[in-house]
Amino acid sequence: MRAAVVGQGYVGLTGAVALAQQGHRVVGVEQDRERLACLRAGEPPVLEPGLIQQMTAVLRTGRLEFVEDLADAMVADPLDVVMICVGTPPAADGSANLSQVLTAIEEAAELAGAPLVVLKSTVPPGTSDMLLAEYPELRRRFVCNPEFLNQGSALDDWQAPARIVAGAHHPEAVTVLRDLYRSVSCPWVTSTPATAEMIKYASNAFLATKISFANELARMCAAPDLNVDHVVQGVGLDPRIGHALLRPGMGHGASCLPKDTAALFHWAAGQGIPTPLLDATVRTDAQQPAAVLGLLRESVGGRLRELEVAVLGVRHEPWSDDLRSAPSRVLLPLLQEQGAAVRVWDPGLTPDELSHLAPSATAHTALLTAVAGAHAVLVLTEWPQAVEADWADLAARMREPRVVVDAKNCLPPALLHRLPVVYRGIGNRRPAPEPAATEPSANELAAADPVAPQTVV
Repeated sequence: MRAAVVGQGYVGLTGAVALAQQGHRVVGVEQDRERLACLRAGEPPVLEPGLIQQMTAVLRTGRLEFVEDLADAMVADPLDVVMICVGTPPAADGSANLSQVLTAIEEAAELAGAPLVVLKSTVPPGTSDMLLAEYPELRRRFVCNPEFLNQGSALDDWQAPARIVAGAHHPEAVTVLRDLYRSVSCPWVTSTPATAEMIKYASNAFLATKISFANELARMCAAPDLNVDHVVQGVGLDPRIGHALLRPGMGHGASCLPKDTAALFHWAAGQGIPTPLLDATVRTDAQQPAAVLGLLRESVGGRLRELEVAVLGVRHEPWSDDLRSAPSRVLLPLLQEQGAAVRVWDPGLTPDELSHLAPSATAHTALLTAVAGAHAVLVLTEWPQAVEADWADLAARMREPRVVVDAKNCLPPALLHRLPVVYRGIGNRRPAPEPAATEPSANELAAADPVAPQTVV
């Protein structure tokens, strides 16, 4: 099939590359000329493991090309599918900004040949029906097909998804979509467009709830005889719950979860629907940066002024360069407001980028120089360089009180607790104390020694 993918951001470019890999002829549409130039040069403007290699491979086959306007995609041959993957960024009130979607739908409605229009952008429930009311000619060839990609595994998620959701008013639209995804084997959920839209929001809201719940668990697991790592492990082994995202840390962080929970909250409020559970999820997440700062302040004795604090990592995750919702953007200003002298290290960002994000902080290109002489270390990203570092050497280079706050629970606690540092994770990560040794009873001695006299009780 011949498909145009409108919007070459994270979702659109991943989709364009994956569809080309599956044998389709794909035209990526990108109106940002700087981004378009990068694409045509074979340089992905977004970070995703394996993307540059797979993009290079399909460009060589000729199955993928990039153009500036959707009309340009029609020059060579007619299109079978137009897939809309433009952004829906949050507005000031938390609602989804649909301006890019509206423009893309208008352009798709004007195309000759009546291609299938696939809306992959995340939009509030009822958006598709609103669009179809304005463009009724699209009703028979429109399907809402939300994406469920995880940063760090997006290409695999496209090639082997957990499910495909298709919301359409006419079965012919779903038939064409099945043909587009003919090489993919997974369960399908077919319903109305509004239901498909709600599935996407509900999925991300539930994942956000798991993260917030894990952070609340960590707050409850503060006593010496509780270990949050063991609690999360034991809870996640229940197949009804699972380990995915059930991990204390810095909160939602990635771009989709904060954006989509806020948009769902705004949509429900507009419908007059109370959402106490969603409200609690959002509120718990919003409190996490301040909770981490409080943990650091408590660990250094209650005062951050004039202390050298090394912040290891600015990204929310190593494999994502999307910083829009990274908790560091909240936490770094809070640290500086408390009077701390902040050093920042992140191997995924240039010194200029670090200086732009934290103007008053000192940017370091080496982990060792960032930590040497610091009174405290705050780990915000699970960079392998930090997780696998020689922490005995780093601890020796720090200054008293030598505090390490692991806000991602990614460092090995057994090692850190043996070093001359104050190590704090999110929740208690110190192993529970061993039970006190007791004298064996007479019956236990008898069981261990068959010739010993036995006592019957």
